[in-house]
Amino acid sequence: MLQSVPGSAERDYREELVKLAVKHGADLVGVADLQKLEGIFTFPPDLLTNWKYGVSIAVSLDKYELYGDSTEDIYAFPLLTRVASRVRGFIEQADFKARAIAADERIEEKPPLRWKGEISHKAVAKAAGLGWIGKSLLLVTPEFGPRVCLTTVLTDMPLATGSPVGNACGKCTRCIVACPAEALREKIFEDHPESLEEVLDVDSCDTRVENRPKGVDLCFECALACPKGRR
Repeated sequence: MLQSVPGSAERDYREELVKLAVKHGADLVGVADLQKLEGIFTFPPDLLTNWKYGVSIAVSLDKYELYGDSTEDIYAFPLLTRVASRVRGFIEQADFKARAIAADERIEEKPPLRWKGEISHKAVAKAAGLGWIGKSLLLVTPEFGPRVCLTTVLTDMPLATGSPVGNACGKCTRCIVACPAEALREKIFEDHPESLEEVLDVDSCDTRVENRPKGVDLCFECALACPKGRR
């Protein structure tokens, strides 16, 4: 369900923006009201001060070889970067402001901020209604399960926003069972866990990462095990 924007221009920017993103390769597009993310970690802390909306862009990984020769092949980062650039250009041509957040750029290479980016793309996508946070801590979409890669464009362009959807993992624990490092812990939560540590043993996951094939810096077993979005 989309929420209208009081006082917005008659022009339907959202419909045009979504069509543009899909034309250039996006599989899912949603818009989040950034007020719903109040208190979320951002870097810098005042990142969202001048922005009202977050455009969440997703590309399905089902059409890619998850164990390819390079990280770029795996995640289709170049595609996400191009789509985000097109969306930013569209917004700026309409005389609004926009800032594209890199698809997978960490604040630091080492803990404690190794797992942190400027903003959580998953949180923006969830607020936009693209999916929910699963037991794997990945965003799970109805269309593609957790097998998506995300990026975000911040903007002040008036756009109708989406609404969060309910968690549909139910009693399924396939992602937990599939984890080769036994890093995932079963925890029941409707929205999101109170902390990362209560669901994920970060050190164990990091160890598994180090054992991946050359050029592959993440493990995909939990995402591959999820039945959501399977054709």
